Amino acid sequence: MEGFADWVPNPHILVIHLPLGLLVAAVGADLLSLLRRDQRTVRRVSTGLHIMGTMTLILAYFTGRSAAEEVYIPGLAHALVAQHWHWALGCVWYFGLATLGRLALQLHGRSSSRTITIGLSTTGLAGLAVLAMTAELGGRLVYHYGVGV
Repeated sequence: MEGFADWVPNPHILVIHLPLGLLVAAVGADLLSLLRRDQRTVRRVSTGLHIMGTMTLILAYFTGRSAAEEVYIPGLAHALVAQHWHWALGCVWYFGLATLGRLALQLHGRSSSRTITIGLSTTGLAGLAVLAMTAELGGRLVYHYGVGV
């Protein structure tokens, strides 16, 4: 996407922060549902945030792959780019499967037990750990190696 805009080299820069915020908010809603007696509303909100976060995460993955073909990558950063791609693909798969599982539970009406709520919260926290590692690698590419700047 060369020539996306004069002030931004590629759309990945614009897209990447949206799934981070949505997925952190989704896990926060999961944790909030642990404190509430009636979890249905919070669970619906959390599921919606997971769906939107996963969809924008997929978009961020593809814009990142496209950006890597367009920006200058210093020689020492190529290994880190490969690591970042690996972790990013893992994030897409993890949140994609977790979101599908969450939807299946909600559609079958099995998402109301306390054990399921704890499991969903734990799954979300583990996903945030994978997401944080991916973001850290991407940040290192930008701030240490100057990729995309």
